[in-house]
Amino acid sequence: MPLYEYTCRDCGRRFDALRSMQTADDPIACIACHGTNTTRNLSVFFSRSAGARESEQVAPSSSGCAGCSGGSCSACRY
Repeated sequence: MPLYEYTCRDCGRRFDALRSMQTADDPIACIACHGTNTTRNLSVFFSRSAGARESEQVAPSSSGCAGCSGGSCSACRY
């Protein structure tokens, strides 16, 4: 069962919940205030093939990171 991240729009609490894909977008009660005014967050995760070294990671697109506007900078290391 996938783990999803949610944010409560009433109290701002972020929390995780194990839910089926079919119920991922259904209302869920906040673990802090028990309100159901929650939204599912887009989760970002890091994936690297087994045995790959950090230097073998795929470089970001030519647009760069938000801080360097496509150029090389120390913030995104590219």
